[in-house]
Amino acid sequence: MLRKGPRKGQEEKSVLVKRARAKHRITAGGAWKIAYADFVTSMMALFIVLWIIASGDQELKAGVARYFREPGVFDSSRGLIPVKDEGVLSVSTAGEEALKGLQEGLQEDLRRLKEYAAIEGQVSLRMTPEGLLIELIDTDSEAFFDLSSAELKPLLRRVLEVIVDRVKTIPNAIAISGHTDSRPYHNAAYYSNWELSSARALNARRAMEEMRFPAARVEKVVGYADRFPLSPDRPLDPANRRISILILKDGQKPKS
Repeated sequence: MLRKGPRKGQEEKSVLVKRARAKHRITAGGAWKIAYADFVTSMMALFIVLWIIASGDQELKAGVARYFREPGVFDSSRGLIPVKDEGVLSVSTAGEEALKGLQEGLQEDLRRLKEYAAIEGQVSLRMTPEGLLIELIDTDSEAFFDLSSAELKPLLRRVLEVIVDRVKTIPNAIAISGHTDSRPYHNAAYYSNWELSSARALNARRAMEEMRFPAARVEKVVGYADRFPLSPDRPLDPANRRISILILKDGQKPKS
């Protein structure tokens, strides 16, 4: 405050002089926002994975587990979490290398069956151009079906349970076929080996679905009668009687 002396005849007046102080604005950088956004995204992904693990959907859990084991088998445009589309997982199916791993896992699982030593030669697993082929083959000493019957024997059910537990962990489609030998067959229930082989394949499919194998992944069920024998030179060989389960490669379709 400055005070000037008054002139003669004038009253003393006070004059206020205000000096503006320079203000310095403090601005924070935006790097913390990027870090925070990354943190929130990571937490969201974690909660989604935990939600899937806690859910009862075995296919979703298998899809997430498979992503972390082999992320390359998924179509990158579809992201981490597999999405169901009309009952089918919309993720890339397992290719040949993954099916070879499945084959090894199945062999280990089957060896744990107490009956495996007796049926080791009756369970065939081999890679084909279409995919992994599993064949359950009859012998003179042990059969998976009684003669002229389409009813699954308990042993076949136990083997199918092992197969289903392993195969349902991947999203690949399957094809099931039934085969008979060339023994002439006719009764009131089935007209011929065509009907018998078809009924056996259908009953195998029904049993697998009862074991919670996804019905949407069954691409084809067919009976071939005696048209594709394992022993062409021995048409009555019991090895010609079998159930075949083909796990199709990525993009493959079963042959008609």
